[in-house]
Amino acid sequence: MPEPEVQAIVAELSVKYPLFATATIQRWVQRESARYAQAPITTFVPILVRRNVERTLRDLDTIEAIDLTNPHLDPVR
Repeated sequence: MPEPEVQAIVAELSVKYPLFATATIQRWVQRESARYAQAPITTFVPILVRRNVERTLRDLDTIEAIDLTNPHLDPVR
């Protein structure tokens, strides 16, 4: 995937998910785009990359914090 497209995706997702460092988002975008490096048709690669990385960011952004000081917290088995 061309570098300008990578940077556009990174910039967009960095604004939408400020919890994550831009370098982290860039690493995920590059890793995801590498999966499609040998694809015979590359028209939709930027869309697939953006969608997959955004799914990861959204899932990580919505994980709820657990209060480990809560005495009523049951241990995971």
